[in-house]
Amino acid sequence: LSKSLLPEIKDFEKGDYCAYFGSYLGNYYLVLMFPSFWSYELFETSLETKGTTTDYESFTGRKSYAENCVGGYYTVRLAVAEKLKEIKKQNAILVLRFISNEYTLPLGVWVTREASRKTLLKKPIKFASKELMLTYSKNLINKKFGFDISDILQQSLLLKGLKQRMLESYA
Repeated sequence: LSKSLLPEIKDFEKGDYCAYFGSYLGNYYLVLMFPSFWSYELFETSLETKGTTTDYESFTGRKSYAENCVGGYYTVRLAVAEKLKEIKKQNAILVLRFISNEYTLPLGVWVTREASRKTLLKKPIKFASKELMLTYSKNLINKKFGFDISDILQQSLLLKGLKQRMLESYA
């Protein structure tokens, strides 16, 4: 479903730096939006084991199934695509999912879809820069869970892509 929304989203103008944070059934989501061309990355972290999985797609999309985050990757991408269509913006999207010990019985991918949708219903926090948003994110997750996301942010293919200068910056 989200794949059918992406061509329209890729024609929208770029959005702002903003973050959404929310939870549902012990699944916590931090959705970070960067003013750039569409790309999407999901990190899922178990707060109990500290294990993390990730999958990524660039503007051109994926060539294979998201084997690390599996179905959750696609349900969260759907929620994000729905939000971008609603606000008529295009962003690079970095999603951090934290699975707490409150989530005792896996209930299927509908949980990831609804948890991310609920998160995106909240009012976003807007930022003037990528650095301010990432600092906020590190502080929020450390305060909420006692977890340092620095390694996740360093691994992020999406963030590495944002470091490259865009052709339009030379104009």
